[in-house]
This record gives sequence, structure tokens and C-alpha cells, in this order.
Amino acid sequence: MKKYCSRLDLLRFLAALAVAFFFHYIIVFGDSPVGGNIIGDALNKYGGYVVELFYVVSGFVMYIAYSERIREGNTVFTKYLTDRIVRLYPAMIISVIVTIIPMWLGYAFWDEAVANDSAVTLLAIFLNLLGLNGGTVLGFTSLTSVNGPSWYITVLLICYLLFYGIIKLCRGSKGAENVAFMVMIILGIFFYMNPLNIPMMFVCCARGYVFFFIGIFLAQIYGKSNKIGNLVMCAISIILVCMYFFASEHGLFMSDSLEFGLFIVCPIVMFFIGFFPLEYICSNVVVKFLGGISFGIFLWNLPVFIWVHFIEKYMDESFDYGSTTTYLIIVAINCAVGVLSYLLIDKLLVNRIKNKL
Repeated sequence: MKKYCSRLDLLRFLAALAVAFFFHYIIVFGDSPVGGNIIGDALNKYGGYVVELFYVVSGFVMYIAYSERIREGNTVFTKYLTDRIVRLYPAMIISVIVTIIPMWLGYAFWDEAVANDSAVTLLAIFLNLLGLNGGTVLGFTSLTSVNGPSWYITVLLICYLLFYGIIKLCRGSKGAENVAFMVMIILGIFFYMNPLNIPMMFVCCARGYVFFFIGIFLAQIYGKSNKIGNLVMCAISIILVCMYFFASEHGLFMSDSLEFGLFIVCPIVMFFIGFFPLEYICSNVVVKFLGGISFGIFLWNLPVFIWVHFIEKYMDESFDYGSTTTYLIIVAINCAVGVLSYLLIDKLLVNRIKNKL
């Protein structure tokens, strides 16, 4: 099996920017200077679907890093689960606490929430601190996440558990594993189209099932492909993107999120892992660092936006969110917070917890 594809670090960073500074920015503030052109308008509209890319990359990385170790018994379940929780939960818990402060201050100062008031209840906070976000594990669909992007972490942890269980149950049979992985993709597509009001069968969970396990298949292809195979993969990715635009133009799609993930997100990942010349650009510490802070930019963008709303109201000002200057200031703050999260939480705090354990 080949080593990790460093090109995906650049792709994760670009995906985090797309979600935070296009889709979420215009959702929260209702205006944005980034638009008026084909690319900007498309990212403003479809940026939220780029989350599927994070699942594809996660499945890709997990298969390369853990599949053989799990088959050979070199990773016990308790160690595997602890590592995953320690990696994901500290940043999530801290982000929930930081997000709830301006919400409660809004009630203290103005008797109203700065953001979604359904996330201010003690039950919602308690569930979020446990990672049990509404619409993922528990059926409390009215309880939105305190920090919206944190639902991704819950679904990702479910996918990690399914991945470990499948490999263990298949007892070294790669054929049986692939059948089980394909079953998860099919189930995910079914729940996309027919979501059930049952834990782990909501649409947000389906998004993880489909694209996490597609990432596993892409990892297998990447591990076996040569340069010619990589070029074929690039060609296929271009064809799939063209198919998407053709089908979209003729109204053949039923679910924007699912089709966008299958015909845009997956081909983009395929192109990045297949277009090997990018390796000369991406195999350096700068791109690795950008990949590292991508999780922080994604996780912290809504908390930053909520604090901006609080400061705006506290100062009795009216910020022009369609202004390029305002936009760049907010983007810079969010990126700075992402860097701090990476250095202080993902590196320092997580490593200390691991050493303690």
C-alpha cells in the first residue's frame, strides 16, 4: 500500500475555505463580496456539499493507515477508539463552549439569542458536549448543533467504528470487506433518498456512509495504480464532471447533495490523487501545515461568525458583510483561529492527553 497522498492536504484546505468563506459566510451574514461570477456563485450555492470531500479523504486515509494494522491485530479496539475520540473531541468540546458564550450573553444583555435559540438549552449543550448532535445519533431533530459543523465529527466517528467492525468481522477476507463497504454505500444512498426518523439513519449520517466508504475504494485504486492508471483516473474524473453538468442542465437529478458528491466531489478527489505532477508542489511542510489547519478552519468558522454578530450588536454597529474589507478581516480572524486550534489543541493538548493515557 502506498503512503499517504500529500496532494489531499491541499485539497482539504481548499475545501475548508469553500465551506467556511463561501457557503457558511453567505448563510450566516446574508451577503458576500465573493460572487457575481461562475465560480463564486457556484461555491456560494454548493459549498456546503463540499463536506462530502472530508468524508472521502477520511475514508482514504483510514484505509491506508489502519486496514492492515486491524487485520493483523496490531491495533486493539480500545486503543483505536481512544485515539479517534482524543483526536476529534477536544476541539469539538472547546468549540461548543466558546460558541455558547455569546449565545448566553445575548440573553443576558438583550433577552434573546445571538444565534439559533434551539441550541441554547441545557439539553442541547449536554448532547453536543457528548458529540450526540441532533440529527445524527439521537432523534432530536429539533435540537440543532450548538456549533453546526460539529455534526460532521459525530458521523465521522460512526464511520470509524463501522470501518473497524467490518474489517474485524471479515477476518482478513478483502473480498468480504469490499462487499460490506459496498453495502454501506448502498445503504447510505438509500437513506439519502429515504431518510428514516431513526438514529444513524438520517440524511447527515447517509452523507458519511456513502462518501467515507467511497474513499476506501479510492484508496485501494490509488494503492494499485501506476502512472498510466493515474492518468486514466484523471480522464474518468473529467468525464464524470461533464456528465454532472449535462444531467443538471436537463433536470435529471433528484438530490443536489448526493449527485454533487458523486459527480463533482469524488471526481475532484480522483483527479488530485491521479494527477501525480501535483506531488512536486504538495510534498512540502507548507502544504502539510495547510492540510493541518483545514479542520480548524472548518470547525471554527461558525463560532467566529457568531462572535462577530455578538460584537456587532454589542457595539450597536451595522457591519457591511458585502464589503471586501469586512470579508477579508473575518476570513483572517477565522484562519488565525484555525491556526491556533491546530497548534494549541490538535498538537499540544491532544498530544498531552495521549501521553497521559
